[in-house]
Amino acid sequence: HGIEKYAGMVRKNLEQAQYLAQLIKEEPNLELLADVSLNIVCFRYNPGNRTDEELNAMNKEILMRLQEEGIAAPSYTLLNNRYAIRAAITNHRSRMEDFEVLARETVRIGKTL
Repeated sequence: HGIEKYAGMVRKNLEQAQYLAQLIKEEPNLELLADVSLNIVCFRYNPGNRTDEELNAMNKEILMRLQEEGIAAPSYTLLNNRYAIRAAITNHRSRMEDFEVLARETVRIGKTL
């Protein structure tokens, strides 16, 4: 039963990654920066009409505020010199609502910058 339980948890995290990717695709101010094949989702806030340098600075600030406000604890990476908010989904307690909050709050914070 241990392996089945672990496999179920992994499957759930993979589904959650796909769900977050879908939320990002549906939100005009968010941009998916890489295909989601496993449990990692890389995205950024992008309202348009900004340079990559401006977007990098904005997303760095968004990430810091997400963490400081206790909303979520994603990390970051650079993809083709673009700063990406990186959600690596591995927590067995994560719920679909958590990803709705992450997407919504990323946009909320981005709009304040």
